[in-house]
Amino acid sequence: MLTTLSGRETNLLFAIMEDMVAIRDARKLRTQIGERLLDLLEADYFASYVWTKSDGDTGGVYLNMDESNLAAYESHYQYCDPITPRFRMCQRAAHVEQVISREQFDRTEFYNDFLARDGLYHGMNYHAYSASGHLGDLRIWRSGNRETFQERDLELLDAIGAAFGKALGNLRSDAEKLRDTDPRIRVANWASQHGLTARERDVICLLAEGRRDREIATVLGVSVTTVRSHLKSIFQKSGASSRANLIVSLNAPVQ
Repeated sequence: MLTTLSGRETNLLFAIMEDMVAIRDARKLRTQIGERLLDLLEADYFASYVWTKSDGDTGGVYLNMDESNLAAYESHYQYCDPITPRFRMCQRAAHVEQVISREQFDRTEFYNDFLARDGLYHGMNYHAYSASGHLGDLRIWRSGNRETFQERDLELLDAIGAAFGKALGNLRSDAEKLRDTDPRIRVANWASQHGLTARERDVICLLAEGRRDREIATVLGVSVTTVRSHLKSIFQKSGASSRANLIVSLNAPVQ
C-alpha cells in the first residue's frame, strides 16, 4: 500500500480523478489521463485502447509515439505481440518482466522491430474489466536510459486503473443508453449493421419517422418508383418480410 505521496503526486492524482468525472468522451479522457500519467510516473510513452465484443481492440490513443511505427503495429506487430495477451490475464497493474523474462523479450521481433524503434524499453500495463468483459487498457513505457518501474509505480497505476475501469464502464453504459433512446443513432446503427448504402440509409431514416413513400420521394427528390426500389433492397439486406416487420427490427436493440 502507498504510505506517502508528495504534494506533486497528490495534485496529479486529484486531477486524474476529477478528469474521470468531468470528461464524458472516452478518447479525450484517455488522452488527458495519459498526459498526467506520464508526469506522475515519470514515463515517456503512453498508449491506450478501448475494447468491444465485436471489433476487438480499437480506438487507439498514443502519446510520443511515431505514427508510421504505430501503423506497422496495426497492420502487423499486434499479431506477434507476446505481452499484451499476458497482461490481459493479470488482475492488477503489471510490468513487462512480470509476464515475460527480459532475456526472452529482448529477442522478440515485437521488441526489436517495433518497440525499440520508438525507444520503448520499460513497460507496464493495466487492463480494465467489467462484468461484460474487457473495457480498455493503459500502457505506460519508459525509455532505456531510465530505471525500470518499481512496485510503488505499479501501486499508483493499479489505483488509477481501478477508477479508470469504472469511468470507462460508465461511459459505455451512457453510450448504450443513448443508442437505445435516440432514434437517429439507433437507425444509423441498424443501417450500418445491415450494410445499407447512403441512399438506402436516407430512405430508412425517413421511413422510421413515419413518412410514406410519396413523402420520402419528395424529400429526397426522386421518384416513388426509386424509393420502392430502395425499400426492396432494404428488405433483402435486412431479411424483413414486411414494413411492420421492418419497423419492429428498427426498434430492436442493435447487438
